[in-house]
Order: sequence, then structure tokens, then C-alpha cells
Amino acid sequence: GAVAELAVDTLRELSKQQQPFFLAVGFFKPHLPFNAPKKYWDLYDPAKIELAANPFPPKNVTPYSLTNSGEIRVYEGIPPRGEIPPEQARQLKHGYYACISYTDAQVGKLLDQLDRLGLANDTVVVLWGDHGWKLGEHNAWCKHTNFENDTRAPLIIRAPGQESPGEKTRALVEFVDIYPTLCDLAGLAKPTHLEGTSAARLLDAPDTPWKPAAFSQY
Repeated sequence: GAVAELAVDTLRELSKQQQPFFLAVGFFKPHLPFNAPKKYWDLYDPAKIELAANPFPPKNVTPYSLTNSGEIRVYEGIPPRGEIPPEQARQLKHGYYACISYTDAQVGKLLDQLDRLGLANDTVVVLWGDHGWKLGEHNAWCKHTNFENDTRAPLIIRAPGQESPGEKTRALVEFVDIYPTLCDLAGLAKPTHLEGTSAARLLDAPDTPWKPAAFSQY
């Protein structure tokens, strides 16, 4: 919440300069610990929160590929090893959802400020998360594996004048693609050392044939 207020104030100051700007805003949530204002907890009925449908390791997985969920086990009341009891798992998922909704509201404050300042039609907005997260899938929590739960993360790009606003794409886009994408959308020359591929074309044609693979390493 404090970060959002600072970002809103910063946008106001940047708008006065009437020149191009780059602003990075980092929200800590939904990272552990899962604490958020009560009204965001109240958005969810704990009785309707379902536990992971696949609380078992992938078939033929190597032990090296698994994790002991050590990041979450340092918190008070979490078993130091083994399964997390169902009711505790449901409470953790409840907290995770609350933190996502809390963060969503903070993002909304920034987008509202862009509208108020008349900057929305001239500003590229990229929302992304650094990794995915297991919530009991594969009998594990947190990240620290190369399972799909960990390697899939949010990536939303809004650009002025894009021809397919609000549409999704099944194209594989990686975080190394964000830099060249921003260059193209802002009309800037791309440095030669970049390893990513600009995804700017996908904003106009989401069904464009794209790269056959994306790579993650942990």
C-alpha cells in the first residue's frame, strides 16, 4: 500500500516534466508472509477454497527435482517437514488469495492515476511476476523447482494503439523478451547484447506463429 501511494505521487511529479519517463514499481505481495488487510480476506469464503488436486510428485520424477518447501517452514506453526494439514493448507491458500487481491487493488490505483493525469493513452504498462508458486501441488509449497507451477508467471502488456487490446495469446513469451518489447513499443533502438525477442507484434496479432520453446533454470 505504501509503495502504491509513493508511485501515485511519483507519477504526478513525472507528469509535470512533460517528457518521456520510465517508472518501475515493485510490489512485495503475494510473497510470504500472507498478511493483508481484513477486507481482502473477507472476499473469500474459506469453505469454498479447494486443496490441490495433485498432491503427489510427478511420475518418474527424480528426487533432485523436488523441494522440501523450506521457504515456508521457517514460519510459526508450519510443520518442519512432511505434509501440511488440510485446514492449514486451506488457510494458507486463503491468505495467498487475499494478498493477490490486495496487490490487484494497488495496481488499480496506479492505472487510475494514469487516467487522471491523462497519461494512459501515451504510456506502456507491463505487469509481471517473477515466478509462479505451488500451493500444495506435488505435495509442495513455494517455488524452487522447474515444475510448470513455478515457471508460469503473470505477464500483461498494455500499449497505446495496440490492435487487439484485452486478448490473450498462447505464444511463449519469456522475461528476457520484455526489454526488446519495450524498446519496440517506445520506438527506441535495441542494444545488440539483448537475448530476448520482442513480443510487440503479438499485441496486434496474438495468433502470430512464435517461438517453439521457453527455457527456465533453477
